[in-house]
Amino acid sequence: MTFQNRLNDYILQAKCSSKELATASGLSEGTISRYRKGYRVPGIDSEQVRSLAEGLHQLLPEPPSVEEIRESICDSIGNGLSISFDTYIRNLKQLLRGFEISNNELGRKLNYDPSYISRILSGQRRPGDIHKFTHDVAVYVAHQKAEEVKPPSLADFLRCDEQTISTADGLQDQIEKWLCSD
Repeated sequence: MTFQNRLNDYILQAKCSSKELATASGLSEGTISRYRKGYRVPGIDSEQVRSLAEGLHQLLPEPPSVEEIRESICDSIGNGLSISFDTYIRNLKQLLRGFEISNNELGRKLNYDPSYISRILSGQRRPGDIHKFTHDVAVYVAHQKAEEVKPPSLADFLRCDEQTISTADGLQDQIEKWLCSD
């Protein structure tokens, strides 16, 4: 479950509004709104996660402990990513360099603000839905960029055989897997 879905699920359980959670947690209504819409995700060890857990603990009927809520939120922040976010970012940077894609180009093609792409690449932000972001990057690279520029030995770059990436869909699938691997 993504962070966005986990937070919205807790809010439904608490039968509270974003404003009530903002008041209980000490976070702004704008921050809660961005979290609920999937535009932002707090850092795992951030003060925002602790504040959310404490606020939800106050609002939930029969709440689990603050620590259990915090752990649940932290588990959702990874969005099911099986590698560290640092490794994911390293892979993403390598992919963008290999295909000569700038932050501006990626942002423009995926309808993201280029400064948001920069913050993702610096580790300051996490995509609200990392799987959708990964999919969007892979679709763009495989279906639009792959014909223009290919890193040397693309199959070696993606650690697969050439047959696997012989079609745009195959390349897209392989890029998605590669981005999320060690």
